[in-house]
Amino acid sequence: MTEPQQRILSFISRYMEEHDVPPTIREIQKGAGISSTSMVSYHLKALERANLLNRYERRSRGVVLTQAHRISPRDIVSVPIVGRIVASEPSPTPDPDALADVENTIQIARSLVGSADGLYALEVQGDSMIDALINDGDIVIMRRTDEIKNGDLVAIYLTDRNESTLKRVYREKDGKRLKLKPENPTMKPFYVDAHHALIQGKVMCVIRKT
Repeated sequence: MTEPQQRILSFISRYMEEHDVPPTIREIQKGAGISSTSMVSYHLKALERANLLNRYERRSRGVVLTQAHRISPRDIVSVPIVGRIVASEPSPTPDPDALADVENTIQIARSLVGSADGLYALEVQGDSMIDALINDGDIVIMRRTDEIKNGDLVAIYLTDRNESTLKRVYREKDGKRLKLKPENPTMKPFYVDAHHALIQGKVMCVIRKT
């Protein structure tokens, strides 16, 4: 499910909770922040194919969430988007105070992430993780933790270089180095000193840009 489709489902659910009737296409466009009514229709067709809603096109309020996938406000988690993460070569880490914006959030189904504790979101830059279906412009939902397993997708801050990157991580047996592996056949893994690698969190799910 794409990020605009998440917004549409969340808006429809909230609207029906408040008004007991479905919203119109134009109300969905405005309430979910979609660029046009034709794009709303495009996303609604995709959601209908996924069996998340039914459409009755001859009705002005003909969008109905399927009972099995009805979303209530308590089933939605609001996750702050706190900045960007580079999915290519490590890149200088911007000032976190300049990136943080508590008003910039993304709504996501609680069923995808479980507890809301420690969640934050990052916008991906770069193409080193395309084989993990993480593309430039996508949003990754992260959970703050330093407990990871080999093969986890993680955000890593390299303290000696003031750089951050998103990679699949593996610890060497002696624990002294980490292998950071891109998910792109044109790029090679590289190694960093474990003492200079701060695990900032691991990927819980990905919200596609389109």
